[in-house]
Amino acid sequence: MSTWRRKALESFRDLRQQFEQSDTTIYEVFFDLLPRVQAAHARGDIPELQRIYDFAQWCFRQKSEDLWNAAGVAFYEHLVDEPTTLSQIPRWLQPDVFEGCTGLFESRLEPAQFRELCESYSKRHENHGV
Repeated sequence: MSTWRRKALESFRDLRQQFEQSDTTIYEVFFDLLPRVQAAHARGDIPELQRIYDFAQWCFRQKSEDLWNAAGVAFYEHLVDEPTTLSQIPRWLQPDVFEGCTGLFESRLEPAQFRELCESYSKRHENHGV
């Protein structure tokens, strides 16, 4: 069993049956996690948010293109599609992840929205010393 699959199973036990299927791809995992992160934000479920963002970050930082690409195009770039997740990017994305995804964000946002996101991110991280 691949490391990413083991990590997904450990982090999201309620999705075990689906994630154990050998034909489930890392992209499908992220497609399942996207609505889940939106719901967790709506509920204010910090432990769930931490699990989701930690898993995405781990994948994004791997050397395997399949993993970092899936995290980028099946998860991170879609965070800008909903106002709630868009507004939470400065809180939940580490600087290396944010920097690695700026091109994805820029391609999905209007120029003014992208500037606002970058300014909000910079302001939060200047004041909180990541």
